[in-house]
Order: sequence, then structure tokens, then C-alpha cells
Amino acid sequence: MKDNYPTDTQIPLDHLVPPELQPEYPEFQPTPATPITQSHNIGVALSDAQVAYGRCEAIAAIHAESGRSYTYGYLAQESQKLATGLIRYGIRKGDRVAYSTPNDPAAIIVMLAIWKAGGVVVPIPANTRATEITNYIDDTRPRILFVHSRSGNLDSIKDQKEALGLEAIYVFADEGTETGLPSWSELHHENTLPTVDVDPNQPAIIWHTGGTTGRPKGCYHTHKRFIAAGLSFGIGAGVQPGQRWAAAAPIGHALGIIHSTIYSMLNGATVVFIENFSDAKHLLGCIEKYKVTTFTALMITWGKMADVIRDGLAWNGQSLARCYAMWQTASSADIFNFWKDRGVELFNNFGSTSFANWVLIPPLREPTPRAALGKPIAGYQVEAVEITDEGLRILPHGELGRMAVRGPSGLTYWNHHDYQKRDILDGWTVCDDMIRYDEQGFAHYLGRSDYMISTAGFKVAPIEVEQALSTHPGVKEVAVIPAPCPIRYEQVCAFIVLNPGFTASDSLKKELCELVAKELSSYKVPRMIRFIDALPRDGVGKVQGALVKKLLDTPETPTR
Repeated sequence: MKDNYPTDTQIPLDHLVPPELQPEYPEFQPTPATPITQSHNIGVALSDAQVAYGRCEAIAAIHAESGRSYTYGYLAQESQKLATGLIRYGIRKGDRVAYSTPNDPAAIIVMLAIWKAGGVVVPIPANTRATEITNYIDDTRPRILFVHSRSGNLDSIKDQKEALGLEAIYVFADEGTETGLPSWSELHHENTLPTVDVDPNQPAIIWHTGGTTGRPKGCYHTHKRFIAAGLSFGIGAGVQPGQRWAAAAPIGHALGIIHSTIYSMLNGATVVFIENFSDAKHLLGCIEKYKVTTFTALMITWGKMADVIRDGLAWNGQSLARCYAMWQTASSADIFNFWKDRGVELFNNFGSTSFANWVLIPPLREPTPRAALGKPIAGYQVEAVEITDEGLRILPHGELGRMAVRGPSGLTYWNHHDYQKRDILDGWTVCDDMIRYDEQGFAHYLGRSDYMISTAGFKVAPIEVEQALSTHPGVKEVAVIPAPCPIRYEQVCAFIVLNPGFTASDSLKKELCELVAKELSSYKVPRMIRFIDALPRDGVGKVQGALVKKLLDTPETPTR
């Protein structure tokens, strides 16, 4: 099954994937039919349909730091008021509207309103630097940007409306906070207009994934595919009303926005928004205080929380029932066992921005081998494949191959037909990730086939870090590669050849890291820097990545 172009939309159709380049979508229709499963607008499915299903007074979201709670009925009403303001402003079907906020339920109201007004949501991480935010804006051309007074990038963008090509920037601010920007409350209208009827094939969201060129590439998901993926997630992860979901992830990132927010709410659960998710002690306190039942975090975060408990924190986490630790490896066994001894089993999984879903997940009622990714989630096929001249060949269990996926959602690039042609084969989305199935049908992750660095759940393009390091006057040449890390899975490692007059030292390493931190997000900063006399090259002068990686096994020696 393929999707047609949406009708009656402001989206430039040449930015969308034509049917012949789309992945194949097998039929997927959860039963029984409800106001939620029959919705054509994800904003309605998350609010008004929940009310129609009897969840008006149920708690949809809690802000951990303030204790504020929001019912499904409240979110439905407030998002309708803001949607009315967007419609009266002039937002049309397919217009893009961006937001950049910390983990605050107000972001949910913004997203629901954009969808109800017929717009397309463009999430931008709240810590994105001003030099990076232009990539998102230039790629999607949003008309409006919503930003929070607590967003880390507020000061760097609040005076950049014209430079960014935006019509308006609205802020939702804490009481008494002056930002110099118009408040989002100016758009709220008590006399509400009806929700805009959008084509279910219209994109609902465009978020960005890293790329080998270093510039983020947009992936979009339509209302129909977004809802289907969310219902699949509800089945596979066992999401139920009464559960409380939380994640140590930003709401501008796919993990924070999809699985622990939108899909939890779509299936009637309560989302606990934890804004300060980098503080392990604070996370433990929030889990205990709000009786979180399902918590998702990177393995490094689970390790930090374990350290806090080891240091003597008295903690009661009896509410936790099923938890996920992203990027588990065999060397993470000590952390896994620490939590298992306390009654908390950490499950692995595999998801991607490309699918807007976890496509591999441990089954609910079947023991899963330690660190295995699990089995395909409801409605999806996931195979290890080999690409041959004849096409795609599915490999038997036990053989290593590239991951290929098809299901209710799939890869659809925004305005990148070249990548679409590369990554779709015979209707399957073919990934650079390598997997192998064991004899029991559980998938195991074996790394990536390209040079992207997967660190702490993020993707880092080496060239982006290399370019930042190269701006230092002491750097003559640089090669950035992944180095193994038992907690982050991989860490950013830079091999640097210095210019004459510069001497290798710890202070220089610190200076280089600070340089990258000023230009790029924190997870892109090298955690390992090695100084060498020359980069290994082939006969034509091309740096040999495989030989650079071998340098990890050699001791570091002073240079110059």
C-alpha cells in the first residue's frame, strides 16, 4: 500500500516523497474501533477523541518540577483556544510552525493546537545553538516559532526573527518573567473555531536526524502514519490508562516527544514531564514522588542513578513495572544487575526517527535474552538482509545483515529524494544498522555500517566535529571516529595533527573541547582527543578510517 499526495495543502508537493519512492505500508488496523483509532488528525486523537472515549477528567500530563497536572479535557480546551488563534492569525493547512521548549506540558498544548489548525509541527531541541537552529528553519521554513522562557537558546534567537525568516516568535513564560517577546496568550481565543479538517496523508510533523554531511535531514510522518505507529506502540509496549510514563530525554528529541509523550497519551496513560533530567538524584526523586510506572533513559543515566543509590540515597521505586535502557551493551551488565537486584528489569529496544516507533521491542510475556533488542513490534516486519544485484535478500537466523523494516510507518525524507532512493528498496526501509537474529527469533544489535557515531542515544556526524576543531589555529589535520564506550555505546574521539608551534597538552585538549562546545551541542564534544604526527592515508591521499581506528589500540605519545 502506498499513500497519495495530500490535497488542499500549502506544503510544496515536490518536498514530499512521491508514491513510487515510498516504503510499502502493510495494512494495519487495530481493533476495536474507537474515537481514537478512527481519528484522522493526531491532535484530535490526543485530545478530543480521548474526551469522547471517557477520559475527560483523567490526568494526561504532570510537570514534575512544579507539580502542575493537566487533564485530557483541559488540554482539549486550551489547545482549541490556541488553534483558533493560529487560524485567525492566518495559519493554513500545511504551514509549518516550530517550537523549542524544555520538558513542559505547555509544549503539548502548542503541538495539539498546531495540528488542530492544520499546521505541521517542527520540533527544535531547546539547547540548539543559534548557529545550528538555522538548519532547521532553512529546511522547513516555518512561519511561527514558539519558544519557552526557560529554553536554553532563548537569548540567542529572540532578536533573530528577521534573520531567521520568521513572521513571529511567541514565548510562553513563567509568571513575572520578562522576555521582550509577545506572549502566546495573545493568540488564545475563548470563542473557538472548529478543528481544521486535514487530509490524513498530510505531514503532521517534521523532525530532523543527523546525516553524514553533518546537516540534519528532515523526516516527516503523516497524520495517518503517526496515529498507526502510536497504536502499534501501545500494543507492543502494553500502554494502559493508569500508567505513568516518563523519560530522561528532551521533548525536542524523538525519544522524548514520541514514545514517552505522544504515544503514551494516545493510549490513555499519564506523562510525567521531568525538566531537569540530567540530575540523577532529581530523577530518582521524581520517579518516587509521582509513582512512575515506566521510565526510559539511556544506560548512562541508569548508571548515574545507580551511583546515587550506592552513595546512600534512601529510595523507594516500587512503582516501576517495566523500564527501558537505551543502548545497552554486554559491558553494561553491572548496571543491569544492580537494578535487577532491586526489582527493576531494564529492557532494550530499537527505534528510529525514520519510523517514529520502536520497531524492535522485548515481548511483554516472553523472557528476553540480556541486551537483545527484542522482536518486531505489532504491525512491523524487521529482517536482517543482504543487498545483492537482484535486490534485497532476507537472511536466515544467525546471519549478520543490514536491518530492513516495513510496517505502518516508514522512512519519508523531507525534500531529499536522493536519500529516499538510496534507503528504500523493494518497499523496505533499509538501515545502516547491522543486526542478527538468534534461533529464538530475538534481534541483536551489531553496530552501524557507516561512520556515524552513536553516542548516548544521539547521532553525530564526524565531519561536523572535524569542521569545528579545524577552526582552531593549532589544528593542522583532524579525523573524528567512534571509540567504544561501555555506557554511551560510542564516544566521540578526535585524532589531531598539530601545526608547528603548538605542543600537545591536557590544557590544549580542554581548549579544543571548549571550542567545540561553543559551536555544537554538548553530546558532539569529543570525550577523547589523541595527538599524532600524521594521519594514515592511502596512495591518493585519502585518510583511511579503518587505520585511524587501529590507533585506538596504541599508546598515546607526546608530539612536538
